[in-house]
Amino acid sequence: MRYIFKKARHICLAFLCFSTLPSCQSLTASGAYRNADSLALSSRWEGQFLETPHFTLKSYLAPQRNADGPMVIYIEGDGYAWVKQNWASPDPTPRKPFMLDVALQDRFYNAAYLARPCQYVIEAGLGVNCRTALWTDARFHRVVVADMNNAIDKLLAQRSHRGLILVGGSGGGTIAMLLAAQRSDISAIITLSGLINHQSWTRYHDISPLGQSMNPAALYAKIAPTKQLHLLASEDDVIPPELSKYELKRLRDLSPATVDWQEVSGLDHNCCWSKYWAENYQDIIGRLASR
Repeated sequence: MRYIFKKARHICLAFLCFSTLPSCQSLTASGAYRNADSLALSSRWEGQFLETPHFTLKSYLAPQRNADGPMVIYIEGDGYAWVKQNWASPDPTPRKPFMLDVALQDRFYNAAYLARPCQYVIEAGLGVNCRTALWTDARFHRVVVADMNNAIDKLLAQRSHRGLILVGGSGGGTIAMLLAAQRSDISAIITLSGLINHQSWTRYHDISPLGQSMNPAALYAKIAPTKQLHLLASEDDVIPPELSKYELKRLRDLSPATVDWQEVSGLDHNCCWSKYWAENYQDIIGRLASR
């Protein structure tokens, strides 16, 4: 079935684009593809393309590890969605692979990295159905969520595991929450500077709403029973901690035993999640997996 996405509306803030930093803009899209492959190869992660009903998705898979532990799947943020105000990027591949950097710190669990639709594929000639709306106001469209769901099934089939934990950064946290509303096999979700409610976020920044996107806030009752930890950056001015806490209190009211969050001092939306994750991931995942 073919889906027609409306033309993306102009949004006057480069939303969740870790690659808007000057140091990240030095890489072209093709350079970013090579950089990600090189980073993954240096950690012996295997790159692959996953065919889903509407997209080809890029993934990296860690070597087989302890089959008695959970499969941990790291979901990328929105990438290089905007070149600058009112100018959508022609290729959303992250110039600085935020969640790939985080994922590669995981040297213990069976793990995989999953890019979002149209990242790492357009210049490879695999960008079927890619439209700018998919990394702007339709970034959380139901088709996007359905195909991410399908890709996760394919990843799970490739590694022996016991349980599934999703770790989503920035907009990838939104995807993790939307998946939690649909799947019954998720042991826990973890978000890093994740977007909890994009409607309240666009109102806060006075920017155009993500009109073609699903919103976790409409599904809190389905999401709340899943164990979850939301890590908030104390210096985050893209998704301010207080904005997230307001939403998380609403979510925890529905299930106090499963919803938790922690504000991490010294971090902002861009820096320095991979270092933090390297130092803390075994404890964080171990606690969630055992609860």
